[in-house]
Amino acid sequence: MPTATRAASKADDTKSPEAPGPDDAPLDEKLVEQAVTFIRKTLAETLYKGATTVGDYVLESFFDNDPARVRSKNPQKNASFRSLAEKCGTADLPISKSWLHNAVGVAVMRRLLPEGSTAFKQLPPSHQATLLPLREPAKVEKLATRAVDKKLSMRDLREIVDGEVAKAKEGETRGRRPTPVILKTLNRSLKIFTLEGGKRSFTKAMVEELDEEQTKNALKSAQGLMDRLKDLVEKLKAKV
Repeated sequence: MPTATRAASKADDTKSPEAPGPDDAPLDEKLVEQAVTFIRKTLAETLYKGATTVGDYVLESFFDNDPARVRSKNPQKNASFRSLAEKCGTADLPISKSWLHNAVGVAVMRRLLPEGSTAFKQLPPSHQATLLPLREPAKVEKLATRAVDKKLSMRDLREIVDGEVAKAKEGETRGRRPTPVILKTLNRSLKIFTLEGGKRSFTKAMVEELDEEQTKNALKSAQGLMDRLKDLVEKLKAKV
């Protein structure tokens, strides 16, 4: 081997290894944990702010900032809000119906909480929504305090809430008279005949889309329904 070549080879053998590049960096557990904490905190703050802002906006715009209007069981309430909810899951409104209802429910609950309550407001949106089925503000704040103090997971909190709701329903069933068949049927019928957008009557366009056979069947069914309703109306009038 020529002298120059041997010298170069010897120099390569004694050359120190290059410093590791970014792709060769050793695992830094502390860095990973810091990133997890930062991302979790950022997402929590963003989701909380988004849900709170949307809930407050819808409550004020659609319900005049009145929690009682949101909680009303009237099936005919607020056709505009129902129409908004129907747009959920579309390209125009890429959120779920449940997310929208939860955002409004949390906004309502924040206004109904006992004075000085803080625990519920400290919880992330997912935990707040999990508490909504309890409905009673004092009970919600009490369980929220427990969730904060014990750092309950959403799964643990949901199990507790499900248990409380089951006990409440059991108590209601024992102490409440069953709804009469007539009222139950009429209430279901009202819900069925509430069309998209809160409309209470069928449009000409809906009739036009039926073919001849469908028109005959619809007419027969409508006439049969009218006969039954007329009979019911006569019996109810006789009792009044």
